[in-house]
Amino acid sequence: MSTIDTASERVRGPVGVDGFFQPRRFAFWLLMVLLVNGVFTVATLIYNGSRVVPTTVFLGVIVWALYTIIPLWFFHQRLDLFAQHPPLGFVLAFAWGGFGAIYLAAPTNTAFISVLAKTVSPTFSEKWGAAIVGPSTEETLKILGVILLILIARTQFRTILSVVSVGALVGLGFQVIEDFSYTLNVGLAYPGPDQIGPVWQMLLVRGVLSGIWSHAMFTSIAAFGVGYFVSRPRKPFGLRLGVAVGSFVLAWAFHFFWNSPILAPTNIFTIPMRGVPLVLLGALLWWLAGREEAGNLVAIADHYVGHDLISVDEQRALASLHYRRELRRQARKQHGRKAARLYRELQRKQLRLVMHYGETGPGPRADQDALEVRILRDRYDTIVAGHPATKPEPAPDSAGS
Repeated sequence: MSTIDTASERVRGPVGVDGFFQPRRFAFWLLMVLLVNGVFTVATLIYNGSRVVPTTVFLGVIVWALYTIIPLWFFHQRLDLFAQHPPLGFVLAFAWGGFGAIYLAAPTNTAFISVLAKTVSPTFSEKWGAAIVGPSTEETLKILGVILLILIARTQFRTILSVVSVGALVGLGFQVIEDFSYTLNVGLAYPGPDQIGPVWQMLLVRGVLSGIWSHAMFTSIAAFGVGYFVSRPRKPFGLRLGVAVGSFVLAWAFHFFWNSPILAPTNIFTIPMRGVPLVLLGALLWWLAGREEAGNLVAIADHYVGHDLISVDEQRALASLHYRRELRRQARKQHGRKAARLYRELQRKQLRLVMHYGETGPGPRADQDALEVRILRDRYDTIVAGHPATKPEPAPDSAGS
């Protein structure tokens, strides 16, 4: 049975969608308690640091905030990932990585490295502690946050991509707050009165050369297995568990080698090379998750939405980000920038319409989206009618050249 056939069976009986605000569920309050403690810990760190190196703290907050916002804006503009969940889901995912996981990981790492030093040797702990302890505690805590979010809003996670996208936000939150804490520590230990140098140094080494692909990709890989487990209820339990465990082991292994002296960079130019295998594997898993999501979207559109709302070409574009952009480029080339902007808005509303049909089936929510699609379509057609398509320029006359 094909991916689309399988998806078509799934969309015939929408089960509704849980929100992420679930005060009646224990998982929600557990997440809230851990987040509050994490926010308090990070706020205390900022307060204490600002009393000694206020410029480092102030500039560090701005730099790492921008470091967070820019890639999120890129993903929002290019990949439409924020259509996967309501904003609260992504906020909680980022917050768990940046506050909940950090709050638990910092003392746990310290304790386990101390145990390693006492049970093996201080030299071994110094050399291999980060490689052994870091992945073991951090990957576990990050994926536990993903599982908590699934327990809070189970029906939000019907596809692998919906879990992987949340995992990426958890990893990004962890990386950004960890990088900020490193920036503050370097600022406190920096020789001389310079409070700006540490910020640029950490941004270069941890932000640019180490890249955004580290923790975000680690957690994406582990989340792929969790996504497979929750989105394949008809598969054998052993297979689902095996994929989940295998994905976690892969994430752990990549994190281990990332921290280990085996791949210790010899200069700043070799730092990014550590991330090449990670990016390749992560890209493959994202592609597989995106392919499944594409089949799901096409099946929903084919089942519920008429071609007056989503044309055949536009339905095909639901399964291909490249083709979606190609349709926008054609609109811009033939009808101008205004038409291209409006067509992009139309595409986003069509995507939202399809996802709402998949969540709840026909109803007031989908009817409102359908009305908005028709309005945007009418506006777009009006612009097209008033802006004749650009005709190709005639070929130069070879006789007169």
